[in-house]
Amino acid sequence: MLAFVALWTSITLAADYFTVSNMVLQMQTESWPSVQGTITRSEVDAVRSNKATTYGLKVAYTYSVDGQQYEGSKARPSMWRSGDRGFAEELVARYPLGATLPVYYRPGQPSEAVLQTGMDGSQLFTLMLLMPFNLVMLWLGTLVVGAWKPEPPLLSTFFREDGSECVTLEGPWTATLVSLVLVGASLACVALAGLTVGLHAPLPVAVGAWGVVIVSGVLVGRWSHTRVKAGYYDLRLHPQERSLSLPPFSGRKHGLDVRWRDVRSLRVEPQAPTQKGGQVSRYHLTLELSTADGGVRQEAIAGFPRQEQAESLARWLRTRLEVGEVASEEQRSA
Repeated sequence: MLAFVALWTSITLAADYFTVSNMVLQMQTESWPSVQGTITRSEVDAVRSNKATTYGLKVAYTYSVDGQQYEGSKARPSMWRSGDRGFAEELVARYPLGATLPVYYRPGQPSEAVLQTGMDGSQLFTLMLLMPFNLVMLWLGTLVVGAWKPEPPLLSTFFREDGSECVTLEGPWTATLVSLVLVGASLACVALAGLTVGLHAPLPVAVGAWGVVIVSGVLVGRWSHTRVKAGYYDLRLHPQERSLSLPPFSGRKHGLDVRWRDVRSLRVEPQAPTQKGGQVSRYHLTLELSTADGGVRQEAIAGFPRQEQAESLARWLRTRLEVGEVASEEQRSA
C-alpha cells in the first residue's frame, strides 16, 4: 500500500511541478528583452499514431544578441498540439516564412528564446486535468495518516437543542461531494474548451473556467455542510415523544419517524457477496416493525463497512428502545 501511495504521489507531484514551472517561465518571459529575428522555417507538424493525428507548429528563426548569432525553435516555452489542423495553420500564418519580428530571449542565457511572451490558458487547463490525480493523492495521504492515528470510537452520540439524542450516520460527506464536483466541473470545462476555443485559449477564458470550478465547489460544500449541521444524516431518539427518526438512507427518499412501541427487534446482517466466495463488504442494521394490520415489516437503518460499527449502534438502540435481537434469515433457516 505504501509503495503504491509513494508511486502515485511522486508521479502526481512531478506532473504538478512540470506544469507550475512552465507557468512561472511563461510569466517570466514578459520581462525578457527582445531583438529582431527572421523566420527561417514555419510549417505544420503532423504526428500520426494508431488512434489519431495531432498537429502543431514547427518553427525556426535566427536572431543576434551582442554580435552572437543564435537559432531558436520555440514559439512559446510550451505548446499544445491539437487534433484540429486549422489550429496549426493559424500559427503558421502568424509566423510566415521570411518574416521579421521580435524575438524574446532569457537574460544571461540568450540561446533560450521565444516568439510570444506571457501566459495563455493551456497550463491552467492542464492543472484542471491534473485535478483528479491530486485529489486521489490527498485521499491516499489521509488514509496513510489515519492509519497512524488512534482508533476513533465506534459510536459517538450527542444531544440537539430539542432534547433528542443523535448519532450521525455515514453519509455523503462534504469533502467527498466537493471532490466529485471539482473533478466533474474541471473535466467539463476542459471538454467544453477543447470543443470550442481549444485548450490554447486566451488566459481570461481559462481564468473564467477556473472561476466556474471554484464557485461550484464552494456552493456544493456550503450546501452539504449546512445539511450535516442541520442533522439531515442523523438518527434521532426522541424520549419525550418516544419516537425514532431515521434519516433518508437505504432506499428511503425521505426521513421516517417510527414509534418506539412498534419496534420489535433489531438485527445486523452481512450483505451477501456479489460473487461466490467473495468477502462481505457491508453490514446492514435492520429494524423489525409491527404494522397496523398486525403484520411485520423490515426497515433498514443503514449499512456499515465494519461489523463492529453496526453492532455498536445496535446495542445502543436496543438499550434505549428496550428491545431484543432477532435472528438473521440465515440463522432462522438453519
